[in-house]
Amino acid sequence: MISASASQLADAIHNGDVTSEEVVEAHLARMRTLQPEINAVVAEMPDAQVQARAADEELATGQIRGPLHGVPFTVKDVFDTAGFATPMDSGIRRRNVPMSDATVLSRLRQAGAILLAKTNSPPNGYGRDTENAVSGRTLNPYNLSCTPGGSSGGEAALIASGGSPMGLGTDQSGGVRVPANYCGVAGLKPTAGRIPNTGVYNQPGGVTDPRSQVGAMARSVDDLEFVLPLLIGPDAHDSGVAPVTWRDSSQVRVKDLTVAYCPEDPAAPVSPEIADAVGAAAQALARHGVTVQPAHPPGFVHVARELDYYWKDMAGTTGRTVVEVYSMWDDYRSNMLAFMARFDAILCPAGPQPAPAYRERDNARFAYTVPFSLTGYPALVIRTGQAADGMPIGLQVAARPWREDVALALGRLLEQEFGGWQRPAQV
Repeated sequence: MISASASQLADAIHNGDVTSEEVVEAHLARMRTLQPEINAVVAEMPDAQVQARAADEELATGQIRGPLHGVPFTVKDVFDTAGFATPMDSGIRRRNVPMSDATVLSRLRQAGAILLAKTNSPPNGYGRDTENAVSGRTLNPYNLSCTPGGSSGGEAALIASGGSPMGLGTDQSGGVRVPANYCGVAGLKPTAGRIPNTGVYNQPGGVTDPRSQVGAMARSVDDLEFVLPLLIGPDAHDSGVAPVTWRDSSQVRVKDLTVAYCPEDPAAPVSPEIADAVGAAAQALARHGVTVQPAHPPGFVHVARELDYYWKDMAGTTGRTVVEVYSMWDDYRSNMLAFMARFDAILCPAGPQPAPAYRERDNARFAYTVPFSLTGYPALVIRTGQAADGMPIGLQVAARPWREDVALALGRLLEQEFGGWQRPAQV
């Protein structure tokens, strides 16, 4: 049960093969077993089992709230939960009890999903690793000496090891995609403006925060597509969200697609295993009729890295003014749009290497994720293999704006070709 996908669990609950209470109890038990090993959870929801029993009672009378009726999920500890604190790493915030749910949380609950727990986060919701002074350090379930990445590493580690079938994280520079890569799960940062940031701590959305996106994580591409359409669209609060229709990836004809194959950027050399994995993925796509062309986006990693530095420093020690930074940013986006006029998607590394040991110096871990944060393109990470030491290897597929369906269709093909998520042997 703890290895089943969210969509499988939904079907099983709806068909009466298993109760929501049984599913919730199994995941709670797994979560509690994992906690001393990986330290992914910061708080369990006290009413999860009550909610599950209520879902079963409703189902018995023919009431179904939505497609996720009775299915458990978890979220990174930055999302407001009505009546329950979002403490993160702050003692002060432990006394801050929100009056309402974050928009995305509310939408999942309306679809029938049951929140199990909140997962660990770095300070203020941003960081390379998932550790803080209050909750401690989350460990990678494939190797307990390695990092799960940040900032949504608690979520990725828990999903990878069977404590949760799906969850939500946040992604500014790669906060969903890097942990998905390091922990061997599927993670998608949607198009900027696709999902409201309302109720997400330190993530205001709108014009002041164009890079930070809510993203979904699961053990399969199918589950991402199962969940994401439930989250999209305006909420009459986040001014940056557009009412753009979601497209079904099953309608994508992969043989009509042209994909840019970029195995490495000189500014961020990758390990031989990563390069081999990207090459194998390109060959797999070609075997299925996709037109794959070697191509390198202009200034792909080098310019994106400079912009990332300037943006975070914004008119500080670099001497760059706000106007200069935004002008450079616009130029980068325009050049990428011109490049993407020839391609439906880009296939590239999700990072230069598999998950490193904690505190190991690896300054390029966000090198391949930041470009798609700057452009706002939808970007998917899926597991396509493992390194010699057993650590997962993930690849990234990025598509044009609003074309999550293209990224998901290509990702599903690669997942089927290479097997996708594999349960970790360490925990």
